[in-house]
Amino acid sequence: MVRKTLEGVQVSDAFVAKLTARKGLTPAQIRTAVRFAGLAQSDDASMEGLIERQLRNSDQALGNCAHEAGARRSVTTYDLAMLNVESRFEVPRIVKALKARGHGSLCFYGAPGTGKTALAEHIAQVLEQPLIIKQASDLMSKYVGETEQNMAAMFREAEAEKAILLLDEADSFLQDRRGAQRTYEVTEVNEMLQGMERHAGIFVCTTNLLESLDQALLRRFTFKIKFMPLTGEQREKMFITEALGADASLLTGALRARLAKLTQLCPGDFAAVKRQVEILSAELSAEEFLSQLEAEHRIKPEVREARSMGFVH
Repeated sequence: MVRKTLEGVQVSDAFVAKLTARKGLTPAQIRTAVRFAGLAQSDDASMEGLIERQLRNSDQALGNCAHEAGARRSVTTYDLAMLNVESRFEVPRIVKALKARGHGSLCFYGAPGTGKTALAEHIAQVLEQPLIIKQASDLMSKYVGETEQNMAAMFREAEAEKAILLLDEADSFLQDRRGAQRTYEVTEVNEMLQGMERHAGIFVCTTNLLESLDQALLRRFTFKIKFMPLTGEQREKMFITEALGADASLLTGALRARLAKLTQLCPGDFAAVKRQVEILSAELSAEEFLSQLEAEHRIKPEVREARSMGFVH
C-alpha cells in the first residue's frame, strides 16, 4: 500500500520500509505529506525528509504521537498458536473469511493481556489494511451529543481510509440500556448500534466486561471470541521461545513445575518481562525470567482473590 501511494515519488526502499513499519499510517496521510513535500522542496531539502516531517506534524495534530514513538511495538514473537480462545469457529478460519468478504464485526472479550488487541493487529496485517485504534477517551465528551458525533466520525474515518476499526475498552459505550440512568447513556448505545449497522468494513470491539454489555449490541457482532489465559502447554512453549532461545532441552523439570502453577499467565505477562529486559539492557537467566513471570502472576486480581478466599477458609 505504501509503494502504491508513493508511486512516481523518488524514495529509497529503506524509506518505504520505514513507513511500512509505522502502525496506523493511512494512504491519505502519505498523499498529503507528498503534496506538502512537492510544494516545499528546495535544493537543500530531501523529499524523504519533508515527507517524514509532514507525517510527524500530522501525527501531532491528530494526537497520534504514539505512532512516532513506536507504540505497541511487539517485544515477543507473535503466534496464533499462543492464543487460548473460546469460539465456535477457529481463528484462522475467521481471518480467512474476513479477508474474502471484507466486512464483519467482532467482539473480543476476556482478561487484560490475553491477546485481544494483538489479534486485531494480526488481522490488519494479514488483510493488508491499516488499523485505526480508538480508545474510549478519544470519543467521550462532556458536551451533550458530542460523544455520538465522535462515534459517527470514527466509522466515517475507517470507511474513508478503508481501514479496520478497533474500539478498545468499549465498555463505556456498550452498557446495557436497561440499567441506564441518563438519556445520553441510551443515545450513545443507539448511535453505536446504528454505526455498526451502516459500517461496511471490519469493526472490532475489545472488552473485559461482557456480562454488562447491551444484548442488542451483542447480537450485532458476527463473531464473539473469548480470550483466556495460556494453557499449560502454551505456557511451556512460550517460555521456551521467549526465555530459552527456542531450546526446549533447557526446560528442566523444576522450571516446568513452577510454570504449571501459573494458571493465569497470559501473553501480555511475557511481553511485560521482555520489556523489562529491554529497558534494563539485561540478560535474565531462565530462573530469573521465571521469577519475573511469577511476580506478574501474583498481582493479578484472580490470583489475589483466590489467595484471600483460601486464607478465610
